[in-house]
Amino acid sequence: MSEPVAVEHGAMSFREHLIELRGRVLRASIGIFLAFFIAWAFHVELYAWLSAPVRNALADNNLFAIKALQITESIEVYMKLSLVGGIFLASPWVFYQIWAFVAPGLLDNEKRLMVPVLSGSVACFVLGAAFCYLVVLPFMTDFLIKLTIEAPGMTLEPTLASTVSFSTMMLLAFGAVFELPLFIYVLAALGLVTPKSLWKFYRYWIVISFVLGAVLTPTPDPINQALMSAPLVLLYGVGMAIAWLVQRNPDQKVSRRNMALASAGLVALAVGGVALAARPTDAGLYDDLPVAARQVIGVHGQRLGRLLQAADRDSRVTAMLAPLQALQQLEIVPKGDPYLVLVRGETASAVVVASDDPAAVVRRLGRRFQASVVAAPSGLSVWFAHPLYKQRWRAVAAGKKVLWLGEDAGVELLSSARQGQTPRLLADPTMAERLAMLRGSGPLWSLVVHAQGIERWLPAGAMRGNVVVASVQLSADKDELAIRLECKGPDAAAALRDRLDAWTADERRRLVGPQQNAEERHASERLTELAILVARTAEAAARVLPVGSTDHQTLMSSSYQAMRLSRATSPTTEELEPTHLGELVAAVAPPATSEVQARGTAVAWIIQAPRAKLLQLLLAPSSAALSTPLDNPPAVPPVP
Repeated sequence: MSEPVAVEHGAMSFREHLIELRGRVLRASIGIFLAFFIAWAFHVELYAWLSAPVRNALADNNLFAIKALQITESIEVYMKLSLVGGIFLASPWVFYQIWAFVAPGLLDNEKRLMVPVLSGSVACFVLGAAFCYLVVLPFMTDFLIKLTIEAPGMTLEPTLASTVSFSTMMLLAFGAVFELPLFIYVLAALGLVTPKSLWKFYRYWIVISFVLGAVLTPTPDPINQALMSAPLVLLYGVGMAIAWLVQRNPDQKVSRRNMALASAGLVALAVGGVALAARPTDAGLYDDLPVAARQVIGVHGQRLGRLLQAADRDSRVTAMLAPLQALQQLEIVPKGDPYLVLVRGETASAVVVASDDPAAVVRRLGRRFQASVVAAPSGLSVWFAHPLYKQRWRAVAAGKKVLWLGEDAGVELLSSARQGQTPRLLADPTMAERLAMLRGSGPLWSLVVHAQGIERWLPAGAMRGNVVVASVQLSADKDELAIRLECKGPDAAAALRDRLDAWTADERRRLVGPQQNAEERHASERLTELAILVARTAEAAARVLPVGSTDHQTLMSSSYQAMRLSRATSPTTEELEPTHLGELVAAVAPPATSEVQARGTAVAWIIQAPRAKLLQLLLAPSSAALSTPLDNPPAVPPVP
C-alpha cells in the first residue's frame, strides 16, 4: 500500500500571495512616508551630522565654505536626507512586514535562522557606517582636500550636493561591506560552505578585497584603498569563525534564550556604534574648557598671523590677544589640531594649543627662563616671568598633545576644570554640539556661556535672562560678524529681534544727530506713518490665515520689515542718552550696517563694519588683557 500523502491545509493561492504582498508593501510604504516627515523636522540636524567630518576636514585646511550652485539644490539635498533618514527610522516596521510575509512559509529551523539575520543585518550595517564616519571619512576627506589644494593655482569649492552625496555613498558602502560575516553565517547555516572551504578560499579573498577596495573607494591611492580592503579581510576571518561555531555541532538546536541574547548583543553593538558616531569628535584640545570662563575663542593657525597684524592697529586688541602673540615670541609652533583656543576669564587668559611634545616645550621654557619644572596635578608645569609683561606666566603639558600657556590665573581656570572643581564645557551635550559646529564655521569664532559675558553683546533691557548661550563668527572673506543668540523659545527670539532692531535704530539716530530740516522731518514722519500702517495691515491679514502657511509667513515677514523701516525713518525729537556698550555702539555706527533675523529659537545679528571694530566687539565679553610694563621692553631670551 502506498503511504497517504499529507495535505497542507490553509495554503494560499498565487493571487492571494500577491494580495498579501500588496498589503505588506502598502503598510511598509505608509511607515516610510510617516517617518519621512519626522526626519524632515530634523533635516538641518541630519545635514550637520552627516557633513561634520567633511566640514572639519575643510576647516583643518583653512576652507570654510560649502556652496549651493542652484536655488533648488538645498531642497533636493534635504529631501534626500529626509528620505534616507525616514527609511532608517522605519526599518523596524519594514522588517516586520517582510517577516510577516515570509514567516508562514518557513520551517522552524528556517525561522530560527531569520531572527539573527534580521537583527544582525541592522547591527552590522550600523557598525560599518560608524566605522566609516569615525575613521575612514575624516581621513579620506582630508587626503582628498590636500591632494586638490597642493597644486599651484588650484582652489576647492565643494557644493552642498557633492558633500552629502560623497558622505552618503561612503556610509552606505561601508555599511554593506560589514554585512559580510552575516552573509557567511547564512551560507554556513544552510550548509553551502564549510570552514575548511572558506580557509582554502582565503588567499583569493585577499586579492578580491583589494580589488573591491579599489572599486568602492573614490581615490586610486593605496592608503584609502587599504582602509576599505583591510576590514574586508578581517571580516572574512570573523565570518570563518562564525561558520566554525555554526557547524561545530549542527544537530544541536540553539535555544530561544541564546537566540534572544545573541540578538540583544548585536543590537547593543549597533547602539554603541551609533552613540560613538553621534558624539562630538572634538576632544583633547577642548576637554578642559571651563564653563566659568567669560569667553572661549577659536583661532585657525593659518590665520593667526593675519589676525595679529590686524590687532597691531589697536593697542587694546593687542593686549587682549597677548597670549597668542606669546606663542610667536616664545617660538612655540602648534602641531596637530589646526585651531588654537584662547580661554579668557574675568581678568586673566590662557591659550590651549596642540603640540607634538608639550613636555619638551615646558622643559625648554624652564631652561630659557631659568625656572624650575615641577610635576603638578594638571601635568608637567613651569612658572616663569615673561620680560614683556608684569604678570607671572605658566606653561603646562596638559596631555600627550596639549599645551597650556598664559597667565597663572588664566591657566588655573583650565586646571580647576581638569580637577573637577568647576564644570567643564563639554559636560553639557548642547555646548559640546555648539562647539563642534563652531569649529568648522570659520577662521575665528567665539563662544560665551557666562551671563556677564553675554551682557557685553546685548544692549540694556534686551532680555538677557532669555538668552542661554551666545556665539560669534567672523567671516573669513569679508568684514562681517555674525552674533548668534540662543533663546529659551521662539517667542523670546522674536521679542529679542524686535528689541535689537529698535536699539540699533535709536543708536544710529543718536550718533547721526538731528540734521534734518523741517521738510525732511515732515517727509520722515509721513514715511514712518505709512510703514506702521503697512505693518499693521499685514499683521491683521495674517491673523485669518493658518499659522505656519506660506502666506502667513510672508505677511508676518512683511509686517516685521515694515516696522523695522518705521524705526529707521522715525525722526529724533529728543536727545538720547549715550550707552556704556562702547564696542557694540562703535560696530553699528554709520556707515556700518546691521541686520537681525529670528530663526526658531535663535537670533542672528549680522554686523558689517571695519575689521578693527569687529575685533573689539568680538573680544568685548572679557576685560582680560596684558599690558607691557616698559616703553622699551627687553628682548625675550633666545633659545639656549
